[in-house]
Amino acid sequence: MSQNTPPNFRVIRRNFGHWDVGIEGYGRAFAIRGGPGAYYVRDERPEGERKSIQNFATVQACMSYICDLLMWELLVAEGQ
Repeated sequence: MSQNTPPNFRVIRRNFGHWDVGIEGYGRAFAIRGGPGAYYVRDERPEGERKSIQNFATVQACMSYICDLLMWELLVAEGQ
C-alpha cells in the first residue's frame, strides 16, 4: 500500500458493544467496546500505536474519530 493512499477499511459488528474496524492487508486496526454512554476505541494498528484509548458516549462518535484518522486525501494544488 502506498504511503500516499489512504487504506480501505471495513466495519464489522461482532455483537452488542463489540465492533471491529479492519484495514485491508493488516487485519483489525481498531476495536470499539463498551455500552451506551461508555464506549472506548482501542487503536490496534501495526505501527505500534496500541497505547491509544479514547472514550466516547456513542458508537457514532467512535466511528467519527476512527474515520478522521483513516479517511484522508493527499491533495496537491499548483504552487503548494
